[in-house]
Amino acid sequence: MKIESIYKYMFVLLLPSLIVSKAANSIILALLVIYSMFFVKNKYHQLFFKKYLLFSSFLFSIFIGLTIDLFTQNGFEFREIIKRASFIFMPFILYSSKKHLQLLSLKVFIYFLSLLSLLLIFAGIIRSIINRGVIIYGIWDSKTTEEFYSHDMLLNWGELSYKRLFLYFDMHPTYYAIFSLIVILLIFFTNVLNLSKKRQLAIVIVHVIMIVMVSSKAGILSLFLVLLIKLFTDFNKKYLIIITSSLAILMFFIFIIPSTQLRVKRAIESISSKKTDLKNSSTNERIILWKSINGLNPKELIFGIGHNQGRKRIFSLTGIDKNMHNQYLQTLVSSGILGFILIIFFLFLPLIYQHNLFVKTFIFIIIFNLLFENMFDRIWGIMIISFFYSIFIFGKINLKQISVLNSSKK
Repeated sequence: MKIESIYKYMFVLLLPSLIVSKAANSIILALLVIYSMFFVKNKYHQLFFKKYLLFSSFLFSIFIGLTIDLFTQNGFEFREIIKRASFIFMPFILYSSKKHLQLLSLKVFIYFLSLLSLLLIFAGIIRSIINRGVIIYGIWDSKTTEEFYSHDMLLNWGELSYKRLFLYFDMHPTYYAIFSLIVILLIFFTNVLNLSKKRQLAIVIVHVIMIVMVSSKAGILSLFLVLLIKLFTDFNKKYLIIITSSLAILMFFIFIIPSTQLRVKRAIESISSKKTDLKNSSTNERIILWKSINGLNPKELIFGIGHNQGRKRIFSLTGIDKNMHNQYLQTLVSSGILGFILIIFFLFLPLIYQHNLFVKTFIFIIIFNLLFENMFDRIWGIMIISFFYSIFIFGKINLKQISVLNSSKK
């Protein structure tokens, strides 16, 4: 088999491997890097490196925090760079790939995630019927959901909580929700898939259901925003019915799935309550972490205190051994104002090269989710953002096409 053929297979499997196996994803990324760096090294032009310099603004932000660590004798953690390797190499991979291969990778991503979601939903429903009457719940909610499962229900909703849905592979609900949102965006705002309206809408509904089932609060809010954007940017009777129906399905599943209902209820309680001692609430935990920023003095926020010292300080202020769950605050703590500005610049960078609604909405959704997650610190966020931003900036696809949902195709 030719090296080019191996490259093609690896390229289209890059995003699917991210969903099911971080180890496999790392191997595929390494193989793609070897090909793009050594077999097409003479194809990179001056314009590429000018774009790459701008693309590296995020990495410069990370280097600021690492440099502070080094000079304050808190240690230089090289793994902070290694785990973000895709931000270093993804532009080379995308630039070396052809247009049809980039389009194919998006199609494979949509089909793979859609089939996987259907399989997870189907498997969950089968288990919920078989285990009806048995109290089963995910680790995250423990006995707090027992009241929902102790009654004689048609389904055992415990089997449909995200911990049970992701029973056989490691996946965070927020990131799966983001993957599903990207699929919906590709269907709403591009013609990547050449399918009928009914089939594309069926795919959208599958992902709407999946987003609610994984109980990602940020994902549910993002979905509301995407549906509203679609409605107001393409307002007509047809879409009024489609979006209204999608919103109705969304609200229906929020209120009938106990685990989702519970997480939404806890989030509302955490936001509305003045107390900070609510137990078993990820929203309340986030609020405590965010408020800890008040414990740092202005000088520390202006110049940053480094990655290692930042983690120690936040832990000392909150007693919570986690990141800030807010990319902007995390960057401000570790890299100061300059690092914060570089992050903001990076987020809006694709708009220099593409102005279509898909790219704008994608950026908006990422910016919104960064309020609740350190997406630049987790492999799922690192890979998905570096991949799509590289497509926007270095790729050969113009995603300005009109969605098939707007065409006359039935």
